[in-house]
Amino acid sequence: MKEFTLLTGATGLLGQYLLRDLLARGLRVAVVARPSKTLDARSRVDAIMSRWDRIEGRYLSRPVVLTGDLSSPGLGISREERIWLEKNCRAVVHNAASLSFTTGGPRTEEPWLGNVGGTTNLTSLARELDIPRFHHVSTAYTCGLRTGTVYETEGNRGQKFGNDYEESKLEAENIVRDAGFSESPTFFRPAIIVGDSRTSYTSTYHGFYTPLRVMASFMPMMQGMPPIPESMWMMALGLQGNESKNLVPVDWVSKVIAHIVSKDYWHGRTYHLTPANRVLVQEIAAVTKQAIIAQYAKEKRIRKTQPQSSQVLESLANEFRQQMETYSAYWRDDPDFDASNTLEAASELLCPNVDTAMLRRLCEFALRENFGWPRPIMQAPEFDVATKFAPADAALKVSGWTEQKDECCIDFEVSGPGGGNWSVWAEGREPRVGFPQPGKGPHVRTSSQALMQISRGRLTAKKAFQTGQLIVSKGEGDPYEAVQVIHKMFFQQEIVS
Repeated sequence: MKEFTLLTGATGLLGQYLLRDLLARGLRVAVVARPSKTLDARSRVDAIMSRWDRIEGRYLSRPVVLTGDLSSPGLGISREERIWLEKNCRAVVHNAASLSFTTGGPRTEEPWLGNVGGTTNLTSLARELDIPRFHHVSTAYTCGLRTGTVYETEGNRGQKFGNDYEESKLEAENIVRDAGFSESPTFFRPAIIVGDSRTSYTSTYHGFYTPLRVMASFMPMMQGMPPIPESMWMMALGLQGNESKNLVPVDWVSKVIAHIVSKDYWHGRTYHLTPANRVLVQEIAAVTKQAIIAQYAKEKRIRKTQPQSSQVLESLANEFRQQMETYSAYWRDDPDFDASNTLEAASELLCPNVDTAMLRRLCEFALRENFGWPRPIMQAPEFDVATKFAPADAALKVSGWTEQKDECCIDFEVSGPGGGNWSVWAEGREPRVGFPQPGKGPHVRTSSQALMQISRGRLTAKKAFQTGQLIVSKGEGDPYEAVQVIHKMFFQQEIVS
């Protein structure tokens, strides 16, 4: 039986939350991710999960990590990974997207490359591998420059667009609709995503955060003066101030998506993930200015009594306008988004109200974190389970998983830093390790911490089993045989009874 859901965009802001929430709902998750300049794909994802471990105060399950790139045909994954996906993946949650608001560029560049090209590559692969379910994260702004009420059932109405991002996202929706999946695809259309409603955490600082970031960059040039007033803020963007925006916290968006993905009954619809109450652009501008004043006054870089030079302000307003030009359509007045499907499917998950207090906290977080710069250094886990499978002096062999029989397989799931999902074939003298292959064999769950203690001789797998640190569930055969195999793999000697 296929058990896995493939998630794209797992290293982005929303993707990080989806990874946590999908796993929390008991789904087994695989992700496709690219390596960074300093980390391979698996290490990037493990760093995200380790952050959730610290926040949750417990070790969380790990996804299967496939190294790939949506811009490549077939995602650039290996033949073995394709075979594994075909046998084990039942659904896709396509969350990866290019957030470039550049307009007028060639379709070989962003946002077209990621939003259209990436979606084309992913839907083609999903169809080739006979994956029936496709959940697509789009945007409420596929409506373009429409006014009035926009309904969840509406798509292409001949609308004009404010930028290429909006148009590319609508085209991506059409690609998914036309792909011919055996089950009707599900579409999620969130409004403008901001940081966490409780912690204010964000890992990206575009969109809502752009005016704050631009004005903060001006402060060293302000010679002790406060930032430009809201009136010039509005004028620079061609706004009146009475325009309103739909802002939604990332944690709420993720919870709603995970809830609907995990409930088959709600599949096949389109969902506007939009708030009950909009926020005035004038209020956003006022809070942005106040947050900068508070931050820089605290650092004694603003003299509140300093008179404002009109010449300096005008010059900075022009600079602000130039830097915000790409986002000019972004700040237009929003239409009313019908959210009937969302209210029906997730009536218990009400969107937190983005009020003045929350806006202030969001701005304070961004300023305190210096808009994510410098990037935090990712620490390697103390005990990386994957590296223990095939040390140079060991008898273990990583091979041939596509040829193994399900009946011989231990489904091995390790939570915590350096953990992951694997299959262990226990027949013969040498256990063999490969991608998870859920079948008739036992399902063994433990933590990287417990395995580290076993590998260092401080704990036996038998003792871990007896104390609940190693759990064997379902499957055929003697649980102690599975425990014996795990102990042999990591301590590499037989358990003494």
